[in-house]
Amino acid sequence: MKKQINHLALGACLTALFAYLGMLPCFGQGSIFFDRSGFDQAISGLNGIRTDVNFEPPFPPGGTAEGDDVYYLGTVDISGLTFRGGGPLVIRVLSADGNRVMNNYDSLAPLTVDMNRHALAFGADFASLLSPTYTSFLATVTLNNGDVFTFTAPADPNFTFFGIVTTQPFSSLTFSDGGLVGTGLHEEILDNITVVTVPEPGLFALFALGALFFGRRWFVLWKT
Repeated sequence: MKKQINHLALGACLTALFAYLGMLPCFGQGSIFFDRSGFDQAISGLNGIRTDVNFEPPFPPGGTAEGDDVYYLGTVDISGLTFRGGGPLVIRVLSADGNRVMNNYDSLAPLTVDMNRHALAFGADFASLLSPTYTSFLATVTLNNGDVFTFTAPADPNFTFFGIVTTQPFSSLTFSDGGLVGTGLHEEILDNITVVTVPEPGLFALFALGALFFGRRWFVLWKT
């Protein structure tokens, strides 16, 4: 009987482990997307948590309103994502229809986004405010797993979508414009972010240990 109960506890541990492994994707390699529809189709096969951020109200606390724009010193926390720049970040009204974007960063003051857990996918719309002087710029996206991507992005009112689905989990990334103009213009804008994250392995490890503990505890009580 004791052996049977131990087998049950071991089975619970393995079930917890396989439940976590089942949440990981099985891509042969990472993929890059320049259209949102293809990106959305790819992440629909991921067993993770999807988060969308578009910088529309209600605004996160800690900001200072200046007209229609909201300025933040330090970090901005939105829907489990943490944004930080080299200076104040601005949630800015971009167009007559009231659409808002994240602004006020560039190659000298890049924007970092922390997912606060492991991520398998990230996508967003990129553009520059330097129109019509500059019609495009070289955007650079650097993941904290070491991957670096560059692509051409247009100036407002046009945007380009850039998305990543990877087999190498990452928890933060950094945007810059690759040094388009130089000092102090902070011209990049970002909007319509989509992230897919997965639960931390530690949660499943704790569950497995709990299952083992309670399995053994139940056996002791049964025996007495």
